[in-house]
Amino acid sequence: MKHMRRWGAVYILVVLFAGSWAGQAWAMQSVITKEGWIEFWSATFENWQSEWLQLVFQAILLLGAKHWLFQADARDLERIEGKIDRLLGREPGRPE
Repeated sequence: MKHMRRWGAVYILVVLFAGSWAGQAWAMQSVITKEGWIEFWSATFENWQSEWLQLVFQAILLLGAKHWLFQADARDLERIEGKIDRLLGREPGRPE
């Protein structure tokens, strides 16, 4: 279950990617029949150039937003852990 929580989004994206690629092949079936698979591969790589650029840009934005949005959560968690350590009589930040 832990594996699916960690990697589930990747599996969903792979399924969506494969579905969209199959949809493109289905939509281009008449072109593929007339001109061959070269046209399909050309259209695929043309789409991928812009899609990968968008994906990289979104990943950079999301990673930046993650650090910015969750800073308060990390500080709160450290504060709570420090309080628990003091209650248990341990040095803060030291494992059991």
